Order: sequence, then C-alpha cells, then structure tokens
Amino acid sequence: MRKRARADKNYKFTKKRHSGPGTAAFLFSFAPLLMFGYAVWLSYTRGGQAPEQTGCIGIAAVLAACVTLKVSIQEARKENVMKRVPVAGAVMSVLMLLGWTAVYVVGWIGI
Repeated sequence: MRKRARADKNYKFTKKRHSGPGTAAFLFSFAPLLMFGYAVWLSYTRGGQAPEQTGCIGIAAVLAACVTLKVSIQEARKENVMKRVPVAGAVMSVLMLLGWTAVYVVGWIGI
C-alpha cells in the first residue's frame, strides 16, 4: 500500500514580505540596550559620579523604546506582512521599557 502524500508540508507559498519599518524598528529596539551598557560604563569610569549623563541617557533610551514599540505595533497590524520581526521588536521594546523603569524605580527608592 502506498502512503498518501501529505497536503500540508512545512512550507507555504505566500506573497507576504518583511516590513521595512518593522525590520528597522527591530534593529533600533537594541538601542536602549546599548545605551544601558554605555550608561553603566560611563558611571563605572567616573566612579559613580555621572548622574546627569546617565539620566539623560536613560530618558533617551526610554523614548527610543517607546518609538520602536509604536512602530512595531503599527507594522504588526498590517496585512500581507510577516509578523515575526515586528512582534520581536515589540517584545524587545517592552523588555527594555521594563528594564529602564526598574532602573528608575530603584534610583527613586534608593536601594
């Protein structure tokens, strides 16, 4: 007896394509992480005496995370676009927002 060929293979032909702004938002979502690394390095090299610089870097990182989150969500809602890259950018942006929020809360509380 011959086995019947499966109709559903692991591939699918589609006209969906990657979104340019969604890809850019995904790549730009790593900016807050890089800014965090720079803020830690700056604070370490100055012996913890760089509050103004690290505060400005933190605000810029939060704004960058908000912008990338907004663009990622807009691109994920579009039709005929592959959703993985914009969704990954949105997840990364949310994680960066949570991380920077934790940094600010710890700074305000003084732990």
